[in-house]
Amino acid sequence: MEFFIDDENIEKQFQELFKEILNLRNGEVHSEMKKYGLNYNKALGASAVNLKQLAKRYESNHLLAQKLWGKGFRESRIVASLVEEPEEASKLQLKRWIEEADSNELLEQISMNLLIALPNLEKYVQNWMQEGDDKELLCATMTVGRLALVDKEREDTIFLSFIEMLPAFPQHNYLIKQLPRALGKIARRNEVLKSDVFSKVQNLKVTDGKWLEIYEELKAEFPDEN
Repeated sequence: MEFFIDDENIEKQFQELFKEILNLRNGEVHSEMKKYGLNYNKALGASAVNLKQLAKRYESNHLLAQKLWGKGFRESRIVASLVEEPEEASKLQLKRWIEEADSNELLEQISMNLLIALPNLEKYVQNWMQEGDDKELLCATMTVGRLALVDKEREDTIFLSFIEMLPAFPQHNYLIKQLPRALGKIARRNEVLKSDVFSKVQNLKVTDGKWLEIYEELKAEFPDEN
């Protein structure tokens, strides 16, 4: 169980910030979200762009992030992922947030905004891949894919480890959709990683039809690769 010492100033910031989140309510967008299967228990229809702009006006703070996440709204949880201090996020907290995220969109926001900045990201990715939970596998895939795109200085270790630990029989539909995207981004980094991606996927496609589909997507992106 996690415990937090409250702070009067942070509580004031929280009340102010949550009021601003409520002011971003957009009924039209909320209706459109439902059309695309984004059926949150609590949502206001605010755009992710507007939420990011709002979060930039506040300093990162662990307690503030906890308070926002606890409200349970899609919007407050996206902002929580933006204002959380990565170095303060515990393993227990991250597991809870991933479990409580009630859509692929929210898992993607957590991955892009918070998980990618974790100090021990490689260790977390290894744990998520080993444990085999669908949501954790999805977060690992989206986080590593994003990392491959934005961190040009990152050494190959985390990507090689991710490739080695790819699940043999992926079941989650959104994970199957995200795997070729992430692997394509990794393959574009350099020839060593591209070779490793194709070697692994060629082996996996022999035993599972979903990997055959992923392989075909990658071949369309890299037609010269054997």
